[in-house]
Amino acid sequence: MARRKPPPTRRERLHDLFDSTLGRVLARGVIAALVFLLAGIVMRQARAYTYRLDDFRVHEEEVSFVGLPDWADAQMQWALQPEMFPDFSISIYDPTAESAVRAHAERHPFVRDVESVRVLYPNRAEVTARLRVPVARVRVWFAAPGNTMTQRWRLLSDDGCLLPEAPYKTYLARLPYDLPVVSGLTERAPQDPGEVWEDGSGRVAEGIAAAGLAARIYRDFAGRVAVVRVDVSRFPATPNTRAAGEVRLVISCPPKAGGARIERTVEWGRTDRARAEVTWEDGYHTKFKRLEAILTSKAPPQFIDVRYKHRLGGDSRTAR
Repeated sequence: MARRKPPPTRRERLHDLFDSTLGRVLARGVIAALVFLLAGIVMRQARAYTYRLDDFRVHEEEVSFVGLPDWADAQMQWALQPEMFPDFSISIYDPTAESAVRAHAERHPFVRDVESVRVLYPNRAEVTARLRVPVARVRVWFAAPGNTMTQRWRLLSDDGCLLPEAPYKTYLARLPYDLPVVSGLTERAPQDPGEVWEDGSGRVAEGIAAAGLAARIYRDFAGRVAVVRVDVSRFPATPNTRAAGEVRLVISCPPKAGGARIERTVEWGRTDRARAEVTWEDGYHTKFKRLEAILTSKAPPQFIDVRYKHRLGGDSRTAR
């Protein structure tokens, strides 16, 4: 009787498997997987090493602002130096480098928003940004040494931030008119440049809108009339106090026969920003036409109210 052939050992089974077509395919797959695994480990280590190389890291002094407006003179460019935010450092090979530079630049007090960022080899970054621009002057309280308070002049930007005047010297000099002074802002002013002036009453927003109104009046009067002061101290009025008006302007205009300019007070009421919240108060176009008619009349009064048509006769509901 023939003896039974013993079963193949594990080694023999593996040999038969790898000697087959399927086995050769599996062997190639295992080898490829090992190669990819080792390559990934090597690449990770190389990337970690490269990230640490200072030659390929963007520091704060290698971040520059480009494409600035022509009024951004040497004073503004010095104020834009990114060294104001120390200890910034990131590798150009870091996939988050662009977003990190963007966030870094957007924290600058003179930057309104960042339009684009270019990370450049070997260790530079260029930022294209829109700068904040002032629309008014304000006099605000600041903490001084010795636990005292002092008042200082600041510029108010169109997005509600306080700015120092020095970096904007050229910008202000190129304006065809002086920025209006906004008063009546009772909320505590921010202490740091670029910090938004939080205001629950809405006076800051209305003051900014009134500053934009001042620029529009200057353009529409072709420079003959300029708004020099804006008072928002009565904003927002209650139904019982609204008759006195909420935004008051002081305008400067030439007299009929030349000579020194004359200042007149204009009860403007709300700007178009908040006009929808009240009843029967007219918009800019109608108010401007009234103001123009009064100023070109034979004897313009010292105090002018342009809010309602009934101030000139008639019904305000028909003056739309």
